[in-house]
Amino acid sequence: PLQVDVDLKIYRARKQCRDADRERDRKRRRALYASSESLFREVLSRDPRCGKAWVGLARTLQRQNRNDAARQVLEDGCAASGGDNAYIWQVWGCLEARQGNVARARQLFDAAIAADANLSSAWHAWAMLEKRQGDPHKSRELLLKSLAAAEAEKKPRSHIYVALAKLAEDFARNSTDKEQEEEHVGAARAWYRLGVASGNIRDCSPAFTAWGLLEAKHGNETQARELLEKALRGAKSRFAWLTLGSWEMRWGHLAKARELLGEASELFPADAAIAQAHARSYSMGVDKCPSNMAKARALFEKAVGVDAGHQATWHAWAVAEWQVEGDVARARRLFQEGIWSSPDSDDACRLFLSWANMEASSEREKAVRCKEGGGEKVAGDPKRVGSDQSMALARSLYTCALKISPSNVRVLKAWSKSERFAGNTERSSELSKLARERQRQSQSLQSNASSSMWPTDVALEIIPLASAAARSTNGGPLVRSLAESLENIESEILTPALKDFINKWNAHFDSKRKLEKKKLDVPGRSVGGSAGDGATTEAESLGPFWAKT
Repeated sequence: PLQVDVDLKIYRARKQCRDADRERDRKRRRALYASSESLFREVLSRDPRCGKAWVGLARTLQRQNRNDAARQVLEDGCAASGGDNAYIWQVWGCLEARQGNVARARQLFDAAIAADANLSSAWHAWAMLEKRQGDPHKSRELLLKSLAAAEAEKKPRSHIYVALAKLAEDFARNSTDKEQEEEHVGAARAWYRLGVASGNIRDCSPAFTAWGLLEAKHGNETQARELLEKALRGAKSRFAWLTLGSWEMRWGHLAKARELLGEASELFPADAAIAQAHARSYSMGVDKCPSNMAKARALFEKAVGVDAGHQATWHAWAVAEWQVEGDVARARRLFQEGIWSSPDSDDACRLFLSWANMEASSEREKAVRCKEGGGEKVAGDPKRVGSDQSMALARSLYTCALKISPSNVRVLKAWSKSERFAGNTERSSELSKLARERQRQSQSLQSNASSSMWPTDVALEIIPLASAAARSTNGGPLVRSLAESLENIESEILTPALKDFINKWNAHFDSKRKLEKKKLDVPGRSVGGSAGDGATTEAESLGPFWAKT
């Protein structure tokens, strides 16, 4: 086929996929995705080595949460191209990274770089993976290679500058020395200046947004608003609308936040994050702008309709029901619904944590009411039984959160605080000690990794380097000992329905990890299929748990 025909079909397929992303009507959205998929497959039937079509088809499938099909497409694409197309390897690595298959993702990023050592996007994607895994030293090393590759190929570098700026922010956040912290913040600002100066304003919206977010965190409200308003003019301004609206809420300007997020919802009707933030703005209230939970519920339902798998929506809705309305039973159902939408993601860990905090706070409120009433809880007292059940459930939920993220300091601190309020000082001290040790370990790692982040110093380090596979280990001795110690914490009395929920989730999580380990034991560089395929099917078959109870 003529190359112009191929390019035209790919353009139309991509456009229909983008239109589907913005389409609110589900039926119309499915039709657009189907048309896009059909066009990509038509191109591949004529030219099986067309890498753009393989990548486009895989991304179209991913947008529909058809990750198994996308994985198979990428594997077929690697086979059809003889393993020479670096972009296919990279997209496959990003898919595995999002699915939590870290070891597999590293192998695939390494394969992408072996195919093209100057593919800066592969270095960048790998660096972001290592950053999420808590290895800033490896992330910095990979980002410098990404920057060197981008300069060698004379490609845009604004997104790499932004990534380096955010890494400098992380170093500042974990620094124990005030002077060093200020130095890293200054380095971050320098990278952001480079980011906004490396292209026209429509290409630099992410840099303006991230810079505005930095200034907002440091209390510079006027400068933050100015930067975020500049970002709104960018082509990729979705996150700028979300960030500015969210910070207007934090600054107490609820009316302005609602106006901004309402306008953003009209511009991006299929964006679940913006729909969630818009709903949350009505669950908050100040003197001149009270909360409106009826409006908030309607908007939360709308956000769930946009994307039922967006766990932040379930989390915000559940927290609103708990903290604004005091409806613990309804919040509990929403937490469960959100967890089952993606049972072992980082957002599921956050859902478990907030749910545990709710149950623990329920225990504290009962204790306060009992004390104010002049009563003392004794064995056999119904009040005591209810409190024991709330705290037992909270412990089980904290344990689930730590199974997803074993080294999460925030979870450990929250659990320690809850145990202290419940009167279990020994367990509280143990958890607090583990949290301090894990925090020191993280700060030590950051300190060891915190080479100079100033652009002038980094420029001296940017030299072309050969591809080197990063093989960082998952979890140090502290994490393993923590996981082992948590296994020994006994589960106390729970209501049958909630105990059933905890057991089902644990069974799902453990089965997925076993399947992933089994897949990784299989020799070979390119392995198709997902380690979690069976577990995902099981989770889907469980459906909304609260609807069954």
